[in-house]
Amino acid sequence: MNAAPTFLTLLESGRLRWDVLRPFPEQAESDRRTGDELAAELAAFVGDRVDPEEIDRTAELPDGLLADLRDHGYFRLVNDAGLGGRGLSAYNTFRAVERVAADSVAVGQVLAIQNAVGAPALLAALPEGPLREMVASRVAAGTISAFAGTELQGANNTWPGLTATPTEDGSAYLLNGEKVFIGNGDVADLVAILATVVEGGSRRMAVCFLDADTPGFSVAARLRFMGSKGLPNAGLRCADVRVPREHVLLGDPDVPGFPPPIGAIALQSALFFNAAPAMAIARQCLAASAEFVARRSVNGRALGDYDLIQRLVSRTAADVYAMDTVVRWCLLDAGLADRWFERVVTKNLATVTAWRIADRTVSLLGGEGFETAASKRERGAAPLPVERLLRDARGPRISGNIDFLLDMQAAQRLLAHLAARPGSAADEPADTSDATGADLSPANRRHLDAAAQGIRRLHRALTTLAARHSPAEELFARQEPLRVLGRISAELFALCAVLARTEGFTDREAGSRQELADVFCTGARHRVAGLWRRLAATETQEPDHAKLSRTLLGGSDLASLTRP
Repeated sequence: MNAAPTFLTLLESGRLRWDVLRPFPEQAESDRRTGDELAAELAAFVGDRVDPEEIDRTAELPDGLLADLRDHGYFRLVNDAGLGGRGLSAYNTFRAVERVAADSVAVGQVLAIQNAVGAPALLAALPEGPLREMVASRVAAGTISAFAGTELQGANNTWPGLTATPTEDGSAYLLNGEKVFIGNGDVADLVAILATVVEGGSRRMAVCFLDADTPGFSVAARLRFMGSKGLPNAGLRCADVRVPREHVLLGDPDVPGFPPPIGAIALQSALFFNAAPAMAIARQCLAASAEFVARRSVNGRALGDYDLIQRLVSRTAADVYAMDTVVRWCLLDAGLADRWFERVVTKNLATVTAWRIADRTVSLLGGEGFETAASKRERGAAPLPVERLLRDARGPRISGNIDFLLDMQAAQRLLAHLAARPGSAADEPADTSDATGADLSPANRRHLDAAAQGIRRLHRALTTLAARHSPAEELFARQEPLRVLGRISAELFALCAVLARTEGFTDREAGSRQELADVFCTGARHRVAGLWRRLAATETQEPDHAKLSRTLLGGSDLASLTRP
């Protein structure tokens, strides 16, 4: 299978090429039917077993739910029939998680952990041998699994603090250290733990697979969050936990990062664990907005007749359309190694947009948005769970790394990619784009022209920044311009993807699709314009944030500095 076309090609050249974006990937009809059938099956399964408000109230999953998920094969969605799995495509797996998350974000995320970064997903990255055989046997048995990466000191240190020390005879490793914020950590039977191995004078990243009943391994704490109530999550502790050498997957010497191709699986997993619940939340907010507006009036005039209300609802619909679009681009007609840049930025595109939608929906519903569903039910109002959706929407912006750091890291990876391609970083982008024949409305054609200008400008900004700041350490220390550039690249990708998906529709929905694209692209261009202004400010005389921060963090009386 050839590599899928990628938006990265446009950023490399600084030139908008319509042939890279078109035709927009479409789900095969047979695969769509499979996804539809599973979505209906999951709707019935969850509907019979899950009360989202009760889970939110108690922060506990229903008794027997995990066993039912296992027995129905939902913990093996990505595996083939030989392991008792469903053999789902990546996009249908995303749809399955989204469908379950529509009833309970916590249950959807349990499903995501298992099928996106748990043993069923990691199996594809394991070489033939004892480790693969062990993991395959656990998957076939329906084991619940977890991936333990984050530590007490945070998720952004280059090397894990948890260590794997070779035993004297070299037959095993002893694990020591702690992990925290581990999804499924307190219910998992099999855990993959990220560790640092120091051996032969080199450091190596290792993924160590162990059973939860291994001596020395324990659940140190069970964690609870402001959203995703009921999600199994734990702090884990290893105290001389012995793991056989054949159950450890090692990375390259002195190369920080996941052993390949686990890195590609981990990158895609953010879409399932974060973007799929975000998508479910956004769709529910759109439905709640429509229901609320349809039944309300002000001064005898239908609420939906007011200009501001029309803008709020149309922006939410357009944002949902854009979220769905970028996920399709990432997961349809693409392998694990394809479209890595799009996957890097789509986690943020989906979760930040979902937060924007949830916040907007709370405002639209006024008191009914801030009020809990239980309170509404008690007084006989429609129990739209907008307050819960707002809380649930906040977590995905943090899990899988914090949104502003992901923006910065996207720019870092983009710059590193350009630097590794001789000539691409130095070439002056052409002043023309190749989008002839794009079948778009006049408004969307203008958005396409603006996208071409934005891509050209972004290419110049990236190459100029790289030329001014060398070596790379100096460049990457300038975090704010990198953050802004990462966000600009994400917005431009979303804008181009939406136009590519919208182009050429001739069915009865074509007009509405063009209008959805126009609304989204208008908002995206406003955001990009603000980001360009922010980037320009980083090159001029900015406030001395470092000085003020040192003052505040150096023991000054904060209250006296901020007292009226």
